Amino acid sequence: MRKIFTPLLLCISLLCAVPVFADQIIGLPADPGTGSFFPFGFYNGEYQQVYTAGAFSGPITITNLEFFNTQFNSSATAMSSGTWTIALSTTSANWNTLSTTFASNVGGDNTTVFSGNLSQPWGFGNTLTINLSTPFTYNPLNGNLLMDIMASGVTGSVFNPGVAFDINGASTIMGVDECPLGSVCPSGTVTSGFGLVTGFSTTVPEPSSILLLGTGLVGLVGATRRKLGK
Repeated sequence: MRKIFTPLLLCISLLCAVPVFADQIIGLPADPGTGSFFPFGFYNGEYQQVYTAGAFSGPITITNLEFFNTQFNSSATAMSSGTWTIALSTTSANWNTLSTTFASNVGGDNTTVFSGNLSQPWGFGNTLTINLSTPFTYNPLNGNLLMDIMASGVTGSVFNPGVAFDINGASTIMGVDECPLGSVCPSGTVTSGFGLVTGFSTTVPEPSSILLLGTGLVGLVGATRRKLGK
């Protein structure tokens, strides 16, 4: 029995370790020839973006976020330096019902998923990938998805604003509440039907790989039994 148990453990371990990165990009197609410097360019303050639940095909565990620079070349050679703290939550606010009061938009499962400096060398066409320190499980059946970003200590100026990331300004799937002036703003400014094109990635079991390994597991057990029966 011991000889059967060892290969069983090996196959089960392999079965659990097979990931596939399933990307979903919200906001395509991007508006041509334009982009937004908020909140990853010269921006110090709070930025909220909501994604309507209907844009997602089902529950996902988000492991990283992606933002794209394919439409507007600001000639930036590096991302701005500063600290960005990102939280995700499930909210009842939608693309056209965001409150100008930031706290009113935040859901009860609000989770800080990243905090750090995003400064890095840059070239037009690059993608900003933010690997989350804490994955966030989102179920669209429970509400819409809110991304809340606090930017502080960000360097730059109006003459050197940083990277302009792709946007969609005519959608019914995203909305933004923003305040680029930090604590100076008494409330945010809401723009409905607008937002950064955003990629979401999650690690899930790959059905074809599970089937392949499962078939191999059955064969291995059968072969081992035949060997022991001799």
